[in-house]
Amino acid sequence: MKLYITIGLLLAAFIGTAQTSKLHVITKRLEKSFPYRDKYELNIEGEKADVLIETWDKPEIAVELELIARHPDRATAEADVEKIRYIAKRIKNKIYLRNYISIKEGEEKPVSNLQARYTVRVPENCPVYLKNYFGVANVTNLNNRFRFRGEFSNIGMENLRGEIDLDTRFGEIQAKAVDGQVAMDTRRTDITLEQIAGNYNIQTLYGKLRILSISEGLLDLNINAEKSEVFLFDSQLLEYGYSLTAQHGQIYFPSDLKLEFLKNTEEVKKVTFQPQREYYPNITISVSFGDMHLRKEKPTSGQY
Repeated sequence: MKLYITIGLLLAAFIGTAQTSKLHVITKRLEKSFPYRDKYELNIEGEKADVLIETWDKPEIAVELELIARHPDRATAEADVEKIRYIAKRIKNKIYLRNYISIKEGEEKPVSNLQARYTVRVPENCPVYLKNYFGVANVTNLNNRFRFRGEFSNIGMENLRGEIDLDTRFGEIQAKAVDGQVAMDTRRTDITLEQIAGNYNIQTLYGKLRILSISEGLLDLNINAEKSEVFLFDSQLLEYGYSLTAQHGQIYFPSDLKLEFLKNTEEVKKVTFQPQREYYPNITISVSFGDMHLRKEKPTSGQY
């Protein structure tokens, strides 16, 4: 294990004044690696953390962790960075990474801007469980199980396969080419999905869900949205089966989609459609107090 401490200076200009003050940036760096074996799992718990998880072809888990404090007073930043604790250890088949704030008796609370940055490289078949609070995460190329629990945190995913489970509050999800058994339970979270495949089950409350495209491997898409708006964009809308329900909302779709209203009242609207072929993905969407939009053309930025 290697630990480094560095000091950087950043000049910050205050708008509307001629004065310039120095912002001291104190960084502690940790590097550590763990041999990887089958059935190992990586667990990360971040607080005010930026987390990058990517894969490589080595049979080990490599961790680079930066603990950062920013403050105009250098001594304050140096003292506050020491209040950021970390854990990097293996217990049986689980590898734990964590950062947190710990204040000793009689110490003052930190006043610096504190942050952690993780860069973690894992074999592609390594299961990962990530918790993050007030941060940002980006995950690529995993091929097993990925679980995420976030509060006030954004997550980006690309090229993931396997069992995917996300539970977020007050965040944002952006995912591209995610294939497998995918479950999302979100509250006050905006979701943008592209090139989806596999089985999706999405529960969302107070958010906006955008599906920008569907891949050939989609099996089922189930969405239960409350006080939310749902957008589905795909050039092949006629290739899917639909069961759509809007309570206290509207269902918008292209005229050539030939959807049939089973019920069309002010309170409830129900629509079904089955394509003229033997096998097709099923799309089931239920929206309460919100609208759903089916469109063929992928929107440009700002159109939805």
